This record gives sequence, C-alpha cells and structure tokens, in this order.
Amino acid sequence: MPAAERVIAVIPTFGPDGELVGRVRSLSRQVDSVIIVDDGSSAESAPVLAAIIEAGFEVVTSTHNRGIAAALNTGCSLALERGAAFVLTVDQDTELAEDYVQRSLSAFAAPHLGMRVGLVAADIINDAPSIPASYSETGLGIVLEAIQSGLLISRECLLECGLFDARLFIDAVDTEFCLRVADHGFTTVVVPGTRIIHALGEQLPYRPFGVQRMRDGRPVAFEYHRPFRRYYIVRNNLDLYLRYLRTRPRWVLSSVRREIDPTLKSLASGPDRSGAWLALLVGAAHGLVRRRGRLSPGLQRALTRSR
Repeated sequence: MPAAERVIAVIPTFGPDGELVGRVRSLSRQVDSVIIVDDGSSAESAPVLAAIIEAGFEVVTSTHNRGIAAALNTGCSLALERGAAFVLTVDQDTELAEDYVQRSLSAFAAPHLGMRVGLVAADIINDAPSIPASYSETGLGIVLEAIQSGLLISRECLLECGLFDARLFIDAVDTEFCLRVADHGFTTVVVPGTRIIHALGEQLPYRPFGVQRMRDGRPVAFEYHRPFRRYYIVRNNLDLYLRYLRTRPRWVLSSVRREIDPTLKSLASGPDRSGAWLALLVGAAHGLVRRRGRLSPGLQRALTRSR
C-alpha cells in the first residue's frame, strides 16, 4: 500500500489455538504487515507461536499476563514507530472478510463535513448488523462505541488520543477507548457491508435456579462469563460510569440497562453462582473506589474455588 495508507495489523493473543496461523496468513493479504503480541501464554501455546514465526510473521512475547490493553499498546506502539498510517486491531479468534480493510479505508478517504473520522468498526458481526445512532451525508453509520476486534484506527487519532487504558486490564477496554476518542472530537463510523466473524463467548443453557427456560420449543441459552471475567466487567463498567456520569448520562443509563440482563442471568443460572455473586460484590466495591489493574492472586483463587 502507499505510505499514506500503510496499514499494520496488531493481534493480541493469549492461549491461541492452531487455527490462528491460517487466520494470520489470511489477514496478511489485506495489510502491509502483522504484529502478534502474545500476552504471557503458557508453554502449551509454544508450538502455535513457533508455527506463526516459521510462517514468516513477527511475534512479540511477554513473560507474564499484562492484560489485553497492554498487549494492544505494545503492538500499536511498534506500528506507529514503523510508520503506520493506520493500525488494525484484531482478536485472535476473529476472521475478516477479504475486502474488509479496503472498504474500511474508504471511510477515511471520503470527504466529511464537520466530522473527523478516527475509528472504523465492523458493520456486521456474525451476521448481526450494527445499529448506528445516525448516518453521515456520505452514508457512513455513526456509533459511539464498538468492539475492539476489527477496529481500524488512524495514526492521527492514536497520537492525539493516546493508547488503550492498560489499567482496565480486560473488559470495557474498547468502550473506554471509543468514548475517549469521541471526547477528543473524533468519530467512530461503520462502513456498510464490512463484515467479520467473531467467536462468541461460552454459551450455556439458561436454567434459573435449575429450571430450563424454553422459547418456541427450544432451550434458551445465554453467554456465560466466568467469575473472574464478571469481576472485571462489573468493576470496569462502574469505573466508566463514574467517569462519564456528568458528561454522558444517557450513555451511562443505556449501558446499565444493557448490563442488567447478562448479570442477572449469571447470578441465577451460571454453573458457579456463588462465584458470580462474589465477583459482583467485590467488582462493584473495587469499581466504586476506582481500583484498577489485575486482580490479586488471592481474589483470583477465591473466585476460582467459590463453588
């Protein structure tokens, strides 16, 4: 690609499976280079990482797990140092349509009246279309927040707004970044038709207090997060609510409503309900006092053995 359109992809990994090699090869056809940042995976992942290196791709490793935000920042910093005009962030379990990058770049090339495009996000995720709040004069969907995987970020946006907030470790990292980008006057858009396949979280039967819920004769399922993830979700969302309560009260209210259902389902139906309750209570307390970073080893053990 021309220097003005140089795209470097960053893939943070943790415990990647063997299919990652194929995904990296496929992605490399759309970008100038790919940087894989492994975030302290165990020795079991060594053969996968070795295969990626053997295939000719760069792998940067960490001796310990620092969180997805820190891994993204390592890759983004390297990409900026190497002259990237755009950085594409992609999860290890995401596949992009073959024209994804080309179509996304068009959003930056088109003229926009009174709008600075900073981020381009996927329009369709697993056949589920985005729901933009509005549309630009050129037909781009305008959204306030988007998932990090498939995010095409301009160099100007990264330099002006900064990198991802590593204090959050995992969860709500993409939301915080999108909100901060908006605070700096940049817009997040979706180009109609841009598509990714993104692995969903663990799907479990919805059985509140042991009773299977049915819908149209079929068992209802829900996306389950283990207690340690529930801790980060609760803690980090509360952190963001406190940051934006005054400036974005509508977003806070919308996010609270969105989080109520999955939280209640994990408390009523998850395989480790006591762990979910502990994660909710401790996560809420830590969110209120603005405690950040990785959870302590003691709390990690408590959330793991709480059944």
